[in-house]
Amino acid sequence: MNDLLLVGAGVGGVLVAIIHGYLGHKIVLPQLAGGTAQIRRVNEAVFQLSTLYWLAGGLVLIATPYFLDDALRRVFVCGVVFLYATGAIGNFWATRGRHPGWVILLVVTIMALLGA
Repeated sequence: MNDLLLVGAGVGGVLVAIIHGYLGHKIVLPQLAGGTAQIRRVNEAVFQLSTLYWLAGGLVLIATPYFLDDALRRVFVCGVVFLYATGAIGNFWATRGRHPGWVILLVVTIMALLGA
């Protein structure tokens, strides 16, 4: 297992999460301001849930080389790869490939796979 690739993928995942959370909160969510207060809260929660998942996945990738044996590393990396790969596929599908997020998530996914 290549620890440097795993840590790099983790840092990339954390950066994706931070950028997604910040820009989404400042740019995307204000455009979804229509509807009741309950609908706005649901939109924000659903939007930021992916931010939370990508942040947690990045932290897991950073920590795995230092705290887990090889068998557990592979299990955790597979779980994070699933999160990032489905995020990349969903982003590509939803935006028809016009948003750069799917490329970044795909790069992080490949780095994590190569690190495993």
